[in-house]
Formats: sequence, C-alpha cells, structure tokens
Amino acid sequence: MTDEIALVEPFLKGTAVALIKEGRLQDFFADFEDSSIKLVGATFIGEVDRFSKASNACFVKLPGNQWGFLRNCSNLNPGTKLILQSRLFSPKNKALVVSSNLSFQGRYVVITPKVKRISFSRRILEKDVREELLCLAEKYQEIREKKLGMIFRSICKELSYQKIKHDIEKQLERYREVSAIKPTELSIVEGAPKALEKAQKEWHILESKEPISSPQCFDIYSVWEQVLALKKINVPLLDGGNISIEPTQALVAIDVNTGSDLSISASLKANIQAIEEIPRQLRVRGLGGKIVLELGPLSKKNRTKIEFCLRKKTNSYNDQIKVVGWTPSGNLELERPRDRIQIGESELSQIEKNIRV
Repeated sequence: MTDEIALVEPFLKGTAVALIKEGRLQDFFADFEDSSIKLVGATFIGEVDRFSKASNACFVKLPGNQWGFLRNCSNLNPGTKLILQSRLFSPKNKALVVSSNLSFQGRYVVITPKVKRISFSRRILEKDVREELLCLAEKYQEIREKKLGMIFRSICKELSYQKIKHDIEKQLERYREVSAIKPTELSIVEGAPKALEKAQKEWHILESKEPISSPQCFDIYSVWEQVLALKKINVPLLDGGNISIEPTQALVAIDVNTGSDLSISASLKANIQAIEEIPRQLRVRGLGGKIVLELGPLSKKNRTKIEFCLRKKTNSYNDQIKVVGWTPSGNLELERPRDRIQIGESELSQIEKNIRV
C-alpha cells in the first residue's frame, strides 16, 4: 500500500494521527480527553468488591472511581487487590471488562505470561521464517524454559531481526517491572498507549515512512472534514445506493439501500459496494460488538460471494471482523472487537473545539 500517507497533528493536549489512501480517510486515532477511556490499554491495580454468583464474575473497584467487571474469579475474596488490564471499550454506562490475564503488546511481539507457548500470526505462513523466529525467541531464558509465551505479529516477516530483538527485550522488561509490583493501592501501573503509539502498532507504513507532521496537514488532506462527516448516518455508495449506520446499546445496525434500480444485478452490485465500504466505516467510527447487516435482495448462491468480498477487504487492514452467519430472515451477522473509541457526540465536540483553536 505504497500510496498510503500517515499524518500527525497536535490535538488538544495530545496528538491526532490519520491514515489516508487516495484522498480517503482509512484510519484515525486521537488523544481524547475522557477519564473513562484512560484505563483501556493500561495496566492498573483493582480491588475485588462484590460477586455475581450466577456468572462466576465480580465487580472490581478501579482507579478514578471507575468500576470493572472481572470473569472467572471464584478463587478471589472481597478486598483482594490484583493487577489487571482492559483491552476493550465498554458501552457507555457499563462497567469496564477487565482481565488478570496480562499481556504486553509491542510493535512486533506480544508477551503472554499465562499462555506459555510461542505462536505466530496467521499471516506468517513461511516455514523458514517461522523457524528463524522460533530460534530468536528461544534465545531468551524465560521463553526457552516456557515461563512465558510469545506471539510474533504479522509484520515480523518483513523486518530485520535486530528490530524484533529490541522489541522482545522491551516487552520483557515491561513484564518484569509489572511482575515486581505488589498490589496495595488502587493506581495506574502503566498508562494506556497514546494515539501515535497505537498507530505505530497498527500501521505498517510507519516502518518505512515518517508521518507528515507539517502545520495544518489535516486541513490539506481534508481529515477533519472527513471525521466530522461521521456525524451522518447515511453513507453514499458509488452507483446511487447508500448504507445507513446506526449504533445502539445492543448492536450496530447497518441497512443497505440499493437506490432506484431494483433489479437483482443492481442489488448485488450495491451489496458488494456496501461490503467493501463497511469495514472502513466501522474502523474510522470506532464501532464494534455485534453488527447486523440488512442487505439488499440477495439470492442464497450469492452469499458466498458477499462473504469472500468482506474477508478480502478486512484482510487489507487486519480488521478483526468475524462472520457469525446468516439469520433466517437473510441478515448477515458480524462481530468486531470494541478495541477503539467510538466517535460519538463527545468526541466530535472535542474535534470541533480543536478546530476552533
């Protein structure tokens, strides 16, 4: 994807980063000012409070007067303090889902203290590359003796081993520092990654190109204009149709409208255009959870074609979109991790405030 451009610009008290391809916004991160999101991606100390016996889970007091929801905690007692992480955003007004199964994610590797095996991204298919990475991992005593596990991310097959080695050592050091902490008071042990750090972990282009950081570069590439357009529910398609995207507390509902041409061929064309656009819309809007697509009229034999188009498009940007299946009424059900801030009214008002400044 050599025609991609990464942009960086000051945003309120932090930074905003954007990924542009052929003039269109492909991805976006910003350091929004909201205390409720500061724990997502962070490592922190929580205190077990009350239990939900029906679900083998408990509510946990978190730093900043927040609440977490911890599963599989039957061996814990109220008042127990422990080190936790949260990787996913929760719907507004719901407790943050937290985990004591820690992981330490870098740009190239992930250290997994409780899953004590060496794993590879599904995109690393080459046997010789896997063998060389395995040899590299086993140079570290904790990995070799299976005291820790490690996941090699997909970009590893494109990098020098010196870069990977440096990242392994960095993540091992993070693990050692956190492991040495005795959980006594509610506090943040390790802060959540900032916008630029998130981009560096996700966008491979930043391995070979420095981002553009000139003043007003977001205006030059119409980034703010495209982000503010996310206020709109309807997104036009190329041939006159459109998709309607409506997030709710329970799910994200997406309706595909084929336009004035009601023929079967026009419907299939609109459905394919919608499927090619939907992953980008979910990504830049920060939408996840259960997603239900009401497509235009579609024969059962064309469902496979729709699924193929979706998988092809999601692979381009490593979107973790799972096809759950087709409902009896012909809707396509998907799932996507809530791993991003949903761009809602609060976030859009912060963007408008930043533009005025």
